[in-house]
Amino acid sequence: MVVDGLSTDKTAEIARSMGAKVIRQRRRGYGDALQVGFYYVDTKTKTAVTVMIDADGTYEPKDIAKMADIIISGDADFVIGNRFANMDKDAMTTVNRIGNKVLSSVARRLLKIKVSDSQCGLRAFRTDLANIFYNSSLGMPFATEMLTATSMYHIRIKEIPTSYYKRVGDTKLNPIQDGGRILGTIIRLMRDTRPLSFFLSIGLVMIGIGAFFGIEVLLDYLKTHTVGRIPTTILSVLLIVLGVQTISLGLISDMIKNKNYDKRIFFSE
Repeated sequence: MVVDGLSTDKTAEIARSMGAKVIRQRRRGYGDALQVGFYYVDTKTKTAVTVMIDADGTYEPKDIAKMADIIISGDADFVIGNRFANMDKDAMTTVNRIGNKVLSSVARRLLKIKVSDSQCGLRAFRTDLANIFYNSSLGMPFATEMLTATSMYHIRIKEIPTSYYKRVGDTKLNPIQDGGRILGTIIRLMRDTRPLSFFLSIGLVMIGIGAFFGIEVLLDYLKTHTVGRIPTTILSVLLIVLGVQTISLGLISDMIKNKNYDKRIFFSE
C-alpha cells in the first residue's frame, strides 16, 4: 500500500501500475502520510505485521523480510533499522550524520530504549499496535513519537542492521529545522509519557538552587542573628516552593497517566 503525499513525480503512477493500493494524502507531512497508511492497514486489512518504508530508493526492500520474520516469530513487537551499519558514502551529509547521532543519543537517554539510529524510516511492528501511533505530529517528529510510544507502553523493540543508499531525487529535509522540532518533540513527549521523572528532575534542580542561596542566608543569620540579603532570601524561598509544587505536579500527572494506561496492547489474538 502506497500513500501519495501530493508528490509531482511518478511514484504513485508506478506503484498503481504494479498493483499496489494507492491512497492520496489530503494533508501534507511525513507523519500524516504514515498515520494515513497505518489507519488503512489497521482498519481495512487483516495483516499481522505492518512495515513502513520510504519510496525514495534509500532503503533495501530485502530488509523487510528480516523485520517481518522477527515480528512473526514473536522475538519483538517493534523492529527498527540501523542505517549506520551499512550506509553508502554519499547517502547522508555530515551535518545529518552528526544530527542523527545526537538525536539518537538523546532518545536513548530520555526514552530508555536501545537504538543507534532513532530516525531510521524503515520499521516494522505488530499491526494491532497501530492505534497507539495515531494523533501524533504531522511532520518529521512523528518518527520520534513512535519510539516514545514504544517506550511508554514498554513494547519490545529490536534493532537490526540495514542498508541505506543515496536518495533518488532532491530531498525536502531541513536538518536544522527538523532537528530542532524533533528535539522539542522528545522533551515534550518526555513530559507527557514520563511526567514523574520529568517534573521530579526540574523540581529537584529548583530546590537545589534554592537551598544553595538559602545556606548563604542561614550562615549570615547564625553570625549576625539578623535576616539580611532580603532579595536572596525571597529568591531562595520562592525556588524551594516552586520546586515542591513542580514535584507535586509530577506526582499528579503520573497518577493521571497511569489511570489512562491502556493495557489492551499487550494482548493479541
